[in-house]
Amino acid sequence: MIARPISFHSNSSVSVVQMATGDQDSFNYVSLGSALTKNLVQVKEVSQAGDVNTLVVLNASDQFVFMMDGDVLAGAKQNRVVNTSVLLSPKSKTFIPVSCVEQGRWRHTSLKFKDSKFVASPKLRADKARHVRENLRKHNSFDANQREVWDYVSQSQKLYDMSSPTSNLSDVFEKKEKDFDAFVQAFAANPETNGMAIFIGSQLKALDIFNRREVYQEYFPKILRATAFESFQHPSGTKVVGQKEAEFRMLDFLDRLKDDSAAWERFPGVGVGSEERFGLEGMEGFELSYNERLIHFTALHTA
Repeated sequence: MIARPISFHSNSSVSVVQMATGDQDSFNYVSLGSALTKNLVQVKEVSQAGDVNTLVVLNASDQFVFMMDGDVLAGAKQNRVVNTSVLLSPKSKTFIPVSCVEQGRWRHTSLKFKDSKFVASPKLRADKARHVRENLRKHNSFDANQREVWDYVSQSQKLYDMSSPTSNLSDVFEKKEKDFDAFVQAFAANPETNGMAIFIGSQLKALDIFNRREVYQEYFPKILRATAFESFQHPSGTKVVGQKEAEFRMLDFLDRLKDDSAAWERFPGVGVGSEERFGLEGMEGFELSYNERLIHFTALHTA
């Protein structure tokens, strides 16, 4: 994958390198958020009884629809987070692997799920990705570790000194929503770019690349809110990485990952396409591709 840094910006302890890749806009798909807004898809419980770790998505449209690992879905019997990125084919019914992020509720508040303003934090996404890779190896399953996810929600409540009646991750985000939104306002998605590398302090925390620039634009503020959720827990005065170092480390990581073929393991995708997963030097991630086109790439710091 050839990436070209386009812009750099820092705010507090967070630095963001935005990049462009040579294959951007080479495959046409829309985001889950856009599809839900236009009523192109429905996300529902698998049955009236429900299944904590599985949902069903009905795509009634003629378009491919993308769901990102870490997407938080609100409603139905309890809020969930998507375990891996998924490309839904047109006119399809797909069962998707999820984890619960609202332990204290198991009753309908709506028949269908809605999108959220944020995605899961880099840490939660990294932990899920590590367990998913292990479970794919052992059980051909996209399951994460549900107990670990619940523990993460509980720890987040303590860190932000709050109590959620249903132990709901969304409640934690909503408590700090104004602060997170103010943080996001310091950044702007560059219209030429389709990917971003995020540093908290001097640590490369997350790297996300999308095929389509418009999908990247939609996820840009969501990913930054999730980053703020994590970065606000770091002590003030954390050393911030400089532009040249950030760009070098981003490109160096991508080069080393490309050259280390032994790090990659291939699995069928949940929807259409295939995943190539890796664990390398404290980073966990995968690339979802379809018809030899990159749909989504992510790398997440696991320490």
